Amino acid sequence: MAFERTIKQAFDKLTGEILNADEVFHKAKDAFLLRKDFHKDDVELYCLECEQKLNVSTSKNDRLHFKHNQNSNFCLLKDGKLSPGEKEEIYKIHKSKESDRHKYLKNKIGEKLSQLDDISSVQIDDKFILDEKERRKPDVHCKYLDKEIVFEIQLSELSLRYIISRHEFYQRNGIYLIWILDNFNVDGRKQTERDIKYLTEYQNFFKFDEKAEQFRLICKYKYPYLTEKNKLLNKWETKSIALSQLKFDKVTKQPYFFDFSNKTKKKKQEQIQKKWELEEQEKLAKKERKKKRAIEKSNSIINSLRESWSTNFYYGRIKREIENLSDYELSILNDNKAFKPKNEQPKIHHWFKIAKNKNVHFLFFILDCEQLKIDFNVKSANDETIIQTLMENKNLIKKDYLIKQILKNGYHFQEKDIVYLNNLYLKPKQIKINKILCQLSTKISDKSLIDDLFDHSSLICIIESAKRNKIVGFDYKENEWIAFANNAIHSYRQYWEYIELAFKHYGIWDKLIKSDTNRTFRKKLREYYDNNPKQNFDCDKLFKFLYPALCE
Repeated sequence: MAFERTIKQAFDKLTGEILNADEVFHKAKDAFLLRKDFHKDDVELYCLECEQKLNVSTSKNDRLHFKHNQNSNFCLLKDGKLSPGEKEEIYKIHKSKESDRHKYLKNKIGEKLSQLDDISSVQIDDKFILDEKERRKPDVHCKYLDKEIVFEIQLSELSLRYIISRHEFYQRNGIYLIWILDNFNVDGRKQTERDIKYLTEYQNFFKFDEKAEQFRLICKYKYPYLTEKNKLLNKWETKSIALSQLKFDKVTKQPYFFDFSNKTKKKKQEQIQKKWELEEQEKLAKKERKKKRAIEKSNSIINSLRESWSTNFYYGRIKREIENLSDYELSILNDNKAFKPKNEQPKIHHWFKIAKNKNVHFLFFILDCEQLKIDFNVKSANDETIIQTLMENKNLIKKDYLIKQILKNGYHFQEKDIVYLNNLYLKPKQIKINKILCQLSTKISDKSLIDDLFDHSSLICIIESAKRNKIVGFDYKENEWIAFANNAIHSYRQYWEYIELAFKHYGIWDKLIKSDTNRTFRKKLREYYDNNPKQNFDCDKLFKFLYPALCE
């Protein structure tokens, strides 16, 4: 059986040459001359795979060969588990690392990385990474923000053992590995291409973008999509990306641009949902009532509402009837002429104009029934808003509650509405508060938060006072800021984090400290911090609309 050397190449650090074992040991004279040079330290030999020192050893038949030192760390070439084909692939990798293309790529990658603001400590082919088991010298190493990244350039085929070895080493050492696959073909049938493709769940593959002025990678990633027939398929997409567009898996230490696995899960859910929708549409199409029956239901509900206008009919039954309508039946109801303008006057204005206190429950029902598609922003025949129409009706009470319900129905409060609020049957202070709340309601796109706005009116007025640099909504004089603040920290301590943040953001804090000559405010502050009361953050959603600067 022919003698097969395990390590076929070695790097002489003194001369920079790569020595081929089969060549230098072919002739006995040359072989033992090299052994002599080794022992005279005229050559310094290193393994191209693990970069640990090698020695020139001999076998019992005087077969010279390269060998790792006895106490050396792990190396694939001394593992003894590599097949001849896998060894050959590793030697091809070593050879490719000396190619002009490999040198160009690693130097260009290092150069472009060095130009980025968030990159530091760029090292090209001179960074050793060691742990208890192995050591590696990546093609390019750098620090990106708080992460370590290495780039391994591959121009030749890789064995799965080699790929896994590199992946596990860097993962074990908390380093993110990016393979630069110069000749990678996602549709290829080579074993290397199949191994790399399914190594991680993300299936993102990178090449160096040589055309970009700044550092960019060309990312090839698998993208799932649904066909018109609701079939889930995949296609490959290509995109040039900046380093800042990468995401980093902290567990696998795998950088990626597109999360194929997560997107696939969502598409599968979407596929299920779409399948359900198609089935429901088909099911509803078969069960849909005749138009005549839908009109009968609609007319029945309209007649019940007409009866309830004057008799205070039980609205619960009507609401249940409406809620039980199908979408088609509901559209018929909303399209009923009973809801259409008469003589150019929208019905909502007609109802609010003629209503008396005995009809108020009808108005409450109209405001509360979300299935009825009524536009509360439509103007009256004489160009009045619904607020103006309501306030001109002298026969109604509880107008403040009705206004709140109108706002919940999507009404956009107008500046010209403000003067009409003076007619509310409320104390002047409460009228001012209502004006503030109504104006603020225009900032809230999620109308379900209108109740929160009114329920937290005092807290809102405290924040508004800070924002306007003027006390509003409280019976304090203009210069009574200390009393105002003391009341805020005492009466609204569960919301103090909101309040303190507003005071500081809008410049009130320094004013308070400066004017706190009797130190009453600071005393209350100390008491607050000593007690550290539990905070209530139920206004977070509301404040994102009203005071986005406080939520950053």
